[in-house]
Amino acid sequence: MNASMMGEIIMLEKHYRLMIPGPTEIDAQTQLAMAQPTIVHYGDDWGKMNARVLQKLKQVFQTTNDMYIIPGSASAAMEASVSSIVEQDTEILVELSGMFGMRFAEIAKGCGAKVIPLKVEFGKAVDPQIVRDMLKANPKIKAMTLVHNESSTGVMNPAAEIAAVCHEFGVMLVCDCVSSMGGVDIRTDEWGLDYCITGAQKCLQSSPGLGILTLAPNAWKKIDERTIPIHGWYLNLSNIREYCVKWSNWHGHGPVTAPTGLYAGLEASLDIILTEGLQNRFARHILNKTAVRKSMLASGLKLLVDESVASNTVTTIVIPEGLQEKQVIAAMKQQYNTLITGTPGSLGTPVLRIGHMGLTADKNFIIPTIAGFLSICKQLGAKVDIRNGIDALMDVYETQ
Repeated sequence: MNASMMGEIIMLEKHYRLMIPGPTEIDAQTQLAMAQPTIVHYGDDWGKMNARVLQKLKQVFQTTNDMYIIPGSASAAMEASVSSIVEQDTEILVELSGMFGMRFAEIAKGCGAKVIPLKVEFGKAVDPQIVRDMLKANPKIKAMTLVHNESSTGVMNPAAEIAAVCHEFGVMLVCDCVSSMGGVDIRTDEWGLDYCITGAQKCLQSSPGLGILTLAPNAWKKIDERTIPIHGWYLNLSNIREYCVKWSNWHGHGPVTAPTGLYAGLEASLDIILTEGLQNRFARHILNKTAVRKSMLASGLKLLVDESVASNTVTTIVIPEGLQEKQVIAAMKQQYNTLITGTPGSLGTPVLRIGHMGLTADKNFIIPTIAGFLSICKQLGAKVDIRNGIDALMDVYETQ
């Protein structure tokens, strides 16, 4: 952002269509909610707003469990969850199906855990039977971390089945639903997700800066049975709960200053989500995922992930032979005012990733993005049948 200290007009950065796996586009109603004057983070009015936001989140999470919002990214909620479980050398099973599974491993190690890795081939899902075998072979494991929707690979892992296996062994499950909550039918209580985590900036289509999590009663029981207090203060769930109770009549969100503008934006987004209806919303994400995948295949491009485990919110396309990731991304930005992204880090097969989450899971975003993407691929020398790809795309929308 360019701005003069002497009061010249502030110039906003150019906005590009965000067809990435987060952050995603924000509705005008949400933007306006965040543009209102500062809301004070204590008192009766704030208490009512905080309670409303938590109740609406519970509807989206499909839970009656305790709900917390931590100022910070979703990674703050990940660390708060893991640190509430880990005492020195606590054994944790960490699936490594992608970048965010690896992040869980880093967090767990930083908290003093002994990480038991479950390695998964790039682009494949975690197998519940392998989880069962590993828990049998490692009876000291106290918890498992799972990324429900691994946005780095475009895989959706079978969270319900894995939760059931964990419960067979009395193992806590910490489930990252950051890129799926609000776009996928996640039944937190029915599935038995002990910890369920998300952020505001993906399928919840709000602004980054809020780590959101819910804990089941069983999780609190384990926390209360700890022999060593949770380390730290800011991300200490026991501390957060204590302040929520102690200050419930005026400051019930926890011990720190709440980013009230972000709460206002989140509430506006939740209102949009709940007005649409959860089942309608989930169906919309499936429709647009189907449109993208069928279009890519019909055009002759290859997808990384099998349909049976494909994400409803992000699609990973194998980069056509002869093309470079940066070329395609730059051309999409320059020629079509659209952001897509590539492989995060060095995870394996080079891919391009197109997000379809929240607002962008809509034909008004998907059609121009796919048309531009296929055109760019052909322009750069890939063997692509644009007509077939567009026909397949439109067939999905016309037959819905």
